[in-house]
Amino acid sequence: MRIAALAVPLALSLLLVPGGVRAQAEAAPPPVPLRNVVSANPFLLIAAWFNAEYERAVSSTSTVGARVSTLTIGLNDDVSDDDAVYRSGRLFWRYYPKAAFDAFYFGLDLGITSLDDGEETNAVFGGGFELGYNWLLGQRRSFYISIGVGADRLFGGDLGDASAVIPTIRIVNIGLAF
Repeated sequence: MRIAALAVPLALSLLLVPGGVRAQAEAAPPPVPLRNVVSANPFLLIAAWFNAEYERAVSSTSTVGARVSTLTIGLNDDVSDDDAVYRSGRLFWRYYPKAAFDAFYFGLDLGITSLDDGEETNAVFGGGFELGYNWLLGQRRSFYISIGVGADRLFGGDLGDASAVIPTIRIVNIGLAF
């Protein structure tokens, strides 16, 4: 009789406990209290490529920011008048399903791209999208690492009615969240 009386509460507790444990495991991480990130790609500096970003949280899942980049393409190891210089400035918006600056993101961007081949400079407008993933590491989660890819459609300027699509690759940006 005693065993039967204990069996029902024991069976119910076994059914309810896994649901509570599963609910705790699926809970979203707490929002990151950091509001800003400054980052750059230090590895590409040796290839005469510079990029830097500033990103600011505007909600618990959205950020806005600005990105600048420069790439020098030449035949010589030294920078010369024969080199082509690509420059880009972009404003962007990113959506993070979990929390701003943390994990997967989808983003949109708009900006200006110019190419100076030593003889003339052509500037065009562009807009596109990006997909990426960020990590916030360290005890205070202030060490920032980010990777991503995307594409921009260029239009206007010397392109006239034509347009061009260029890929965007964010090999790795390292920065500081504060």
